[in-house]
Amino acid sequence: MRFPRLRPTARTMRRCARCGGPTTLLLDHSYDIDPSPAGFPVLDDWAAARWLHAYEAAWIGEDWTRVERCLAPDVRFLPWGETVALMGREAVVANMRQRAKQLRMHEYNATDVAGSSSGPVGVIDYRWQLDCTQGLQPIATTGRDVLVLRAAADDWELVWCAQLLL
Repeated sequence: MRFPRLRPTARTMRRCARCGGPTTLLLDHSYDIDPSPAGFPVLDDWAAARWLHAYEAAWIGEDWTRVERCLAPDVRFLPWGETVALMGREAVVANMRQRAKQLRMHEYNATDVAGSSSGPVGVIDYRWQLDCTQGLQPIATTGRDVLVLRAAADDWELVWCAQLLL
């Protein structure tokens, strides 16, 4: 697991009482995260988990406006059980809405989240489990998603997704 390069702030750096030099960095939320050398945001495991949590909270909560903000206008999305990728933000959100109407979710979790980036391109890979019902039929399934993101003005946006059943 890679961690972002951290820059201590005046609040987080302790000084030696004898010489005044730095001694201990306190781990709190006041660190500034350095961007990657090219000026793009870093998508490490922590940043991937944060982005994924926001994205999943939006679709699980059926907040379609927030889902749209996570998706690039030209997103390509291959949902599990399908053989043709959906193209475009509107088609992906319409598919998610339709599935949400058909399924009653009981439990969902994502594990083994790994993120990496190179310049403006980021990749998130994770495993998921879903327990739900469709009509009266219980469904318990496990899969792995591979997401490709690109750096946007203030965050990452999803440009390609493949959902693989395990």
